[in-house]
This record gives sequence, structure tokens and C-alpha cells, in this order.
Amino acid sequence: QDEGLGRFYRFPVLLREIRELNADVLCFVELDSFAQFRYVLDQAGYDAVFQERPGRRDGCGIFWRRSVFEAAAAAGGIVFSQPANDRIALAQPLRHLPTGNPLMVVSTHLYFDQAAGYQAAEARELLEFARTHAAASGPGFDSAGVVLAGDLNTVPGSEAYELLRERLADAAAPYSAGQFTSMKPDVYYFAWPKEPRWSNGAWEQWHFQEGRSEVIDYVMFDDAALELEVPVALPALDALTGKPPYGFWAGGWDFQSSPAEGLDENRYNLEWAPARDSRRLQLGIPNRLHGSDHIPVSCRLRFRHVPPVASGSADAGAARPAPALPGGISYAA
Repeated sequence: QDEGLGRFYRFPVLLREIRELNADVLCFVELDSFAQFRYVLDQAGYDAVFQERPGRRDGCGIFWRRSVFEAAAAAGGIVFSQPANDRIALAQPLRHLPTGNPLMVVSTHLYFDQAAGYQAAEARELLEFARTHAAASGPGFDSAGVVLAGDLNTVPGSEAYELLRERLADAAAPYSAGQFTSMKPDVYYFAWPKEPRWSNGAWEQWHFQEGRSEVIDYVMFDDAALELEVPVALPALDALTGKPPYGFWAGGWDFQSSPAEGLDENRYNLEWAPARDSRRLQLGIPNRLHGSDHIPVSCRLRFRHVPPVASGSADAGAARPAPALPGGISYAA
């Protein structure tokens, strides 16, 4: 984000949402304020690791409650091959302090353009990266449970989604009609085209980004090592009205049409503006209730197996039932 006013209202809104999650593990993507979040969440009892995208300010972050987990080995990262030097994944091996169980947490953000088809290749690289980094993380991690959380920029049933589901369970599935993790309003802005400004014929112009609501954010997990105690709960559009639950408005009136009438004729006219309808609120986030255009996706997992407690320890004896991870393993964009 830029240094405008939006940055200052969104930070406390995001912190409120994070505190309400009360999660033991948090994964962030498009994180461009790592130092600020690390400072605040360190005081709340979290350790953290971060990897920046190549040539960008944002990246992926993983935070874990230090009273529940400890870092068991160094974090690792990957820059996906295609498109080059763009999207990344970050993996952090953790050890669950009450049980000694290993856990591999992966935070990732796949390519934004679903039509480009990069997500399937990224998904293959992602699974191989998780496997190889786990194998290199020390004893027990070759069979450690894996939790993958991120903005995959791909919908349930897509090729990339199905590739990941061959290895991991989805903490939100099955899905119902109208559910969403991201709700973006239509956006118009006047700027240079995406091609280099010095290209022949390049002029500032109106750009249009079509709004959408869809499921593109996930928590996936290895169900051989972990079981789902509380699944992800997602909001949904009303089947009759097409409207979301309370609180998903963009802060202004909706546009009269999508795309706006007159856009092509006024492509280079700075004085033009898309007409709005004062009878309808524009739907979408972020706003002062939701700090991101993605909602937090959270669940509660528990280990399927608990190793015997070491002789001589304070809890020596028969193995206990696998404890839940209080607050769950959560993802926030």
C-alpha cells in the first residue's frame, strides 16, 4: 500500500481482526508492513519470519505463538519459476511444545491472473518445495504434518486446486453456492498504461478492474497427520437477493453499470467520471470493519498422533489424547 490515509485506518482494523482470531499460527500474504506487525505481535507473544518478493516491498509472513510452538529449524523460501521473479512461498518448520510434534507451515501467494494458467505450475512447485524443505529440516520432519495457507488466486475445482487436493485436505470444503473469501468492488482509476510510459502512443487513461466475489483463499492440511476439529466458516451471498451479510460495503454508491457507460469514449478524458447510482450501496471490502479485500480464513486442527512423553519429564506416563491447537491455525491476507 501507499503512505496515504488508507494505510493508517487499515492497520488497526487488521490488528483487531487478528486479535479476534486468537490463533496459534498466522500466515500473511501481501504483507508490506512486517516490521510494524512484528513489533505489535511480539508483545502479544508471537515469533515471526518473513520473505520479501523479488524487487517488491510485500511478501509472505508466518507468525506463531511462542508459548505453543517453537522454530525447529530455519525457514526456507522459494521464488516460483513462472512467471519469473514474481510470486513466492515461505515455509517454517515448527515444533508443538505440549506434544513435541513437528509441523511444517507454508504461506504462499500464487499469481493473480487466473486466465494466465501459471497457478498449476506453481502448485506443483509448491508441493515439491514443501516436501524437500521438510526432509531437510531434521528428524521427524520427513513425515511432519503440513499446513498450507494462502491466497492461491484460483477457485475450487481448478487445475491448481485439484493438484493441491491430491496431497492436502481443504479445511473449508465442501463449498456452497455464493460463498466467498474475497469481495472486490469495481474500480476505475486514471493512470499510465501498464506498458512502459515511453512506448509510442502511451497516454494516461482510465483503467477498469471488474469487481468479483469468489473463494481464492485457503487453509489446506495433511490429513494423515492432522484432523479438522473446527472447519473454516465462510460468508455467502444471499441466494435470493445476491447480497452479502452486513458489513461488506465499499463505502460509496454503486456504479450505474459495469463497465460504466461512456468508458471507451472517454478513455483519455480526465474530466469524465463513471456515473453512480445513489439508490444502491457499492459492495466490497476493505472498509472500516474488514481491513483487507480478503477475509481471514481460520480453522482449528489437532494432531492425530501424540508421541509418548519422555521418561522423567513432568508429564511422564501414558500418551495423552491429541490436544487441539487452541485458536487453530489461521490465515489472514
